[in-house]
Formats: sequence, C-alpha cells, structure tokens
Amino acid sequence: MHALPSAIPPANVAGLRWLAGFHRDAVACLDTWATGGPAEIPLHHLAAVQVTATLGIRAVQRLEPIGPVLHSVGRGTVEFFVAPTTMTVDQPGVRLLGNGALLCPPPGRALEVRRAPRWLIEPDGIGRLMDILTVLRAVAAEYAHFATDDAGAAPITDRPWSMTAAAFIAAGRRAAG
Repeated sequence: MHALPSAIPPANVAGLRWLAGFHRDAVACLDTWATGGPAEIPLHHLAAVQVTATLGIRAVQRLEPIGPVLHSVGRGTVEFFVAPTTMTVDQPGVRLLGNGALLCPPPGRALEVRRAPRWLIEPDGIGRLMDILTVLRAVAAEYAHFATDDAGAAPITDRPWSMTAAAFIAAGRRAAG
C-alpha cells in the first residue's frame, strides 16, 4: 500500500486508497488530493451512470446506495459508480460512461472550491459498486415522476424526451414545493 501524504486527514483511508488504485499513478492521485485538488479517475475498470443532478439526487433518496455516488456540481450531474458493462442504456436523461475520466474529490474530505465535485455516497474502500439495474430502475421512477403533465396526469410515455434543463429543474421545484 502507498503511504498517505501527511496533508490528507485519515477520515476515509480505505476509500482514498481504493479510489486512487484506479488512477494510472496512485501516488500522484494521492498527492493531488493532498494539495487540495480533485483528481481525474479513469473509467476503464469502473463505469458510471450519469444523470442530471435533480434526477440523480432524488434517485439516491429512493435507493439504499451501497456504492459511490458523485455529485459533479459544476456540470449539474450525478454519477453512480457501477461495474464496467457492455450493456447499452436507452433511457431518457441517462448516459452510461465507460471511458474517459471523472474529476473526483478525495473521499473523506470536501474540497474548498466553489462548485467542486462532492460525494453524495463516498467509496468505502471495500469495492462495493452500485447495481446498474437498480440505479436505472430508480432513475426511471424519478423520471416518470417528472414527466407528468402539470395537472398531475399519468406519466407521459408516448412522446420522446424533450424537456429542457430549465423545464426539468422547474418541474423538480414544483414537485418539491
């Protein structure tokens, strides 16, 4: 195991080491976190289900999350960490990320940067990931909730996803209101 830089408090050592292990250079990842910045975690041995922040936060409340969930505040998205899959997702408002990287804060510590990514559910260090089908069901249920007529009619299922981000946020505020 790599020694933790002294600047990183040991709040979630197991989560730190587990997540840094996905980086091509775990020591550099830990050093980046120690200096107060987020690190790019490659999505080669991990995948993520990405949804809008409003939809994702509500889906987290519907689930009993057992794996990491990231809120990418600057992008307005939530990412549920899942095992890599060859599955395709054809669900409104959902993207399956299987390559590239996600900018992640250190588990156990919030970044002091405005609009920085933050953990809704931190990695626990033992490798548990969200079940992709469970995540997709929760997201679909929340989407159906938002895709109703203003009068509260049954979910709109006969027309394609055409709600703009502003309309989606407004629908979320009405539902929470």
